Amino acid sequence: MKKYTAVMMLMIAIIAFSASDAIAGKRRSRAPDHYINVSLFLFHPWSVGYKHCITRNVYLTGNMDYIDSDRDLLFQMGAAYMIPTKFLIFRFYGGGGMEFSRNHGDMYPYVVVGTNFWILFTELVHPMQSGRDPGYRFGFSFSF
Repeated sequence: MKKYTAVMMLMIAIIAFSASDAIAGKRRSRAPDHYINVSLFLFHPWSVGYKHCITRNVYLTGNMDYIDSDRDLLFQMGAAYMIPTKFLIFRFYGGGGMEFSRNHGDMYPYVVVGTNFWILFTELVHPMQSGRDPGYRFGFSFSF
């Protein structure tokens, strides 16, 4: 129950930060409205993801990961807050949501931290279930 409370607190914080200019910074840059992330090379799991801007710097996210060793599909739906300031070439974001496993039928929350840079992206995904290890994604990110 504590994990669900932590995810809810994270979501409330994301909404609060997006409501006003809560993050100080000299230079603000406008993030694109849509991102498509594809991770199909050298790194596992293979994944496809989509981010859609719903308000300023808040995105609805959806990801589908294929775990080859388990022959399992993981579906993730959630929200992410993109920090409005770019750091050098990096655009950082964080968020969370719910993850569903096709084979096992498990549904549990997760937390994600990531960055977009040039045409690449990287994410660290931490499922909030005992016995599960954090995962990562690295691949191409297309914005439009």
